[in-house]
Amino acid sequence: MKKDIAITDLTRMQQGRVCIAGYDREGNCIRPVLPHPGISQNSILRQNKAIIFPNAVVEFDFIQHIPKPPHTEDHIYDPASPHFVKVLTEKQKRTVLLRSLFNSVAEIFEQPLLHDTGFSVMDGIGTRSAGTVQPAAIHQVHYEADEGKWDYRIGFYDADDKYFRLKITDLTWHYYCNSKRGEKHEPRDIAKELTQMLKQKEVYLRVGLSRGWAKFPDRCFLQVNGIHTFPDYLQGKTFADLIS
Repeated sequence: MKKDIAITDLTRMQQGRVCIAGYDREGNCIRPVLPHPGISQNSILRQNKAIIFPNAVVEFDFIQHIPKPPHTEDHIYDPASPHFVKVLTEKQKRTVLLRSLFNSVAEIFEQPLLHDTGFSVMDGIGTRSAGTVQPAAIHQVHYEADEGKWDYRIGFYDADDKYFRLKITDLTWHYYCNSKRGEKHEPRDIAKELTQMLKQKEVYLRVGLSRGWAKFPDRCFLQVNGIHTFPDYLQGKTFADLIS
């Protein structure tokens, strides 16, 4: 079944793979997926230009719905089918985000949030794995090296005045941070600049869930899958425009 999807999330995964999510015309969250090994970043490029990216409308031919709570949005698609349709206008972007907006992070997942080792929920239950929140306040952006790997996080308060410090898995955000780094522009300084930038904009965060993994197979950890701002901090650029 062919459907147009307004892309809201493009998530960086391991080994050059990505995760995609968005909304159909009826407001249903859809996560286009492929069997193992998944979706490669290169597969969403055509002649070095992105055809799948946040705020794009993309047509997919879906083959099967394979819900596995809390990841109830998964739909297998024909890998040859993605077709770029258009870029959303600013008004259309806002409409998509507002239709997927929740009052708080806890409200998205409709199950208890655990905070013994990071923020997580139990795997195997729940009605959804992603939603949008508008932070009541941005506290701090983090961009630093951790055990030899670059770590991207954001601290914010939601409308319930709950504080979250979550890993950012937004692929474009990663490339945007890295594109600013140079000999005289340290990650710590970039993080300060990005903190100030977000504090001056209207911000919407796409909060989602990781899959269970070997160390915590029964947990799905909260993460920030997408950062959307008005005005657009990317000024219309995609992740492909930021690859050096």
